[in-house]
Amino acid sequence: MSRLLGLFDRIGWMWGRVEAGWRAVMRRLRRRQRQIQAEVRHLGEELREFVDDLAWIWTPPSIVPVRKRFYGHGAYMGAAPILVADPVWRRILGFLMPDVYAQVRTVLARDAAPRPLIPMFENNPVMAAFGILHGSKAGEEVGGMEWDVFVDGALVGRWERSAPGPARDRMLADVVDTMVIAHASTTDTLQEALGMDQYLDVRKTEKTAFGGVETNAWMDLFGRALELATAPDLETAIRAMASDGRVETDEECRRWTFAKPRAVADVVGVWRQVTGRDLFSVIIEIKSMRSTPALLVGLVAELNRRGIHVAGVGSFALAEVAGVGAVEQSIGGVAHPGPREILFMHFAGDLQEACDAGLVPQGQTVMFNGASLLDADESEPSAYRVKEDVIAELIEYQTRFDLAIGVYVQEPDCDDRAVSLLSELVSRDGRTFALGFAWGGLHDAGALPSDGADRRGYGSQRHLETVGRAQQWRPGLHKPPEA
Repeated sequence: MSRLLGLFDRIGWMWGRVEAGWRAVMRRLRRRQRQIQAEVRHLGEELREFVDDLAWIWTPPSIVPVRKRFYGHGAYMGAAPILVADPVWRRILGFLMPDVYAQVRTVLARDAAPRPLIPMFENNPVMAAFGILHGSKAGEEVGGMEWDVFVDGALVGRWERSAPGPARDRMLADVVDTMVIAHASTTDTLQEALGMDQYLDVRKTEKTAFGGVETNAWMDLFGRALELATAPDLETAIRAMASDGRVETDEECRRWTFAKPRAVADVVGVWRQVTGRDLFSVIIEIKSMRSTPALLVGLVAELNRRGIHVAGVGSFALAEVAGVGAVEQSIGGVAHPGPREILFMHFAGDLQEACDAGLVPQGQTVMFNGASLLDADESEPSAYRVKEDVIAELIEYQTRFDLAIGVYVQEPDCDDRAVSLLSELVSRDGRTFALGFAWGGLHDAGALPSDGADRRGYGSQRHLETVGRAQQWRPGLHKPPEA
């Protein structure tokens, strides 16, 4: 008995040590939380002072309004200079994403020009809210916004090997919870193409360097930005949110995000109030090489369950999206058609080659860089004109293959003249360009002013032509086969 009592005493002593250790851990966590909140308040004060004193103002050139676009490329990143020039939205960005704002401040101190800001805002949720709100005030209807996505390859692998059932469903929910909405750097994209899973690297990448945030955090920041922008008094609304805890981490994709994100359904509700529209839609391009049609079908169903409609799924490899569009979507008990299966291409000539080779199915949706439809004068690089001979043949291909065509550009390398020409083109040939122009800026502004250089919107894709990975249309050399 004495031994048993001694054992109980020993267990009690050990439990006391564990309990004391746990209390110490919790005290440290609470101290760290207070430190983070203090850092947020301090950084917020610095940013507020910067917002009030910032002399940088940018007036965007007007463009021919983009009347039809399937989605806002890069979540409206082309309008980044306009957002930063707006004191209200500077304040919103500084409060919600202080790390992003601090980096914007550094860039502006070094180079007070609009162009460097654009790539810093790709897939940014505050940027998306700015674009959506501007469009809704103008009565614009956009099919959705683009989400570039990286998924956890290890988690996807476990999901693929698991048996159907509740555990597998929870695993898929975890895939959606932890996927990062981010474009990633060129190096990450190349390494991913070589078979090296870059998911963990992307999580460590700063948001302004083509990193991003997780799904729930993206929706939360998007919804909070809409709330703040439509609040009767911005400062009062910010103070009401200021006590909400932030995530304690050095991981860039979660850094400065809120510890308790709003429910996706609540965010969609805010979006509906602001836009007056029913479906909150996204266009998904999974950058991870682990993507398969089966995974996409599962992701679409899980996003539907949360109230998110998927307008399209895209890839540069048709096999990655084939069949996904055949699966019906259900949102709030209402049935909707499956997402469009979008085949991305670099240039118009890539579409020509694929059609000639019989690699493009009838009725396929395709999108390519619209810069390949414009010519530039060697003596005056910024004097563009539409390649009318290419358009004439493209119309033949569109009719023969019943294609749904859309164009995009690389916004950091597209000036007002180029975007205006493409806007006019898709309006003029609405049947040919059924998906319009996925312009990633505001529908009536946001393009860079011409600086005399060739800025048709190729960006880094121009290098692909040099290495034979993209090609221009060859008028008169190829014709679509007879039916």
